Amino acid sequence: MSTTTIRKILGLRQLHSASPDQSLRDISKEMADHNVGAVAVVEDGKLVGILTERDIVFRGVGCGLPVDDTSVADIMTREPVTVEIDDPISDALAAKLGDAFRHLPVMENGRVVGLLSYRDIPPQYAMMFEHFREMASARADEGL
Repeated sequence: MSTTTIRKILGLRQLHSASPDQSLRDISKEMADHNVGAVAVVEDGKLVGILTERDIVFRGVGCGLPVDDTSVADIMTREPVTVEIDDPISDALAAKLGDAFRHLPVMENGRVVGLLSYRDIPPQYAMMFEHFREMASARADEGL
């Protein structure tokens, strides 16, 4: 299997983004209209966070926050872990994609150009990475 990059997986996919001052209602509607589970939060051309459907449910609506008076900035994840567009898939997996995160912002030349979802990762890559991680852990446990 040849190594593939995040760029190859993302292709020409459109970046969906939000501004920090958008209301939860507005961004939720946009996310639903575009059938996306996460958006990059961008201010003055710079990535300032990421907002996922889980953020909206668990940090917003589930906490009783009013959707019209709560902004994206109030519940977004600030300073998200990112990957570079020409990184191999293993770098995304090593950055905890699938473990701690379901989405990672993808950067190119200092600006966000996409969002990588765990669902974007070909299953064989995820399985190979998990196997490698298990083998490395076993070797560490054996003191090798």
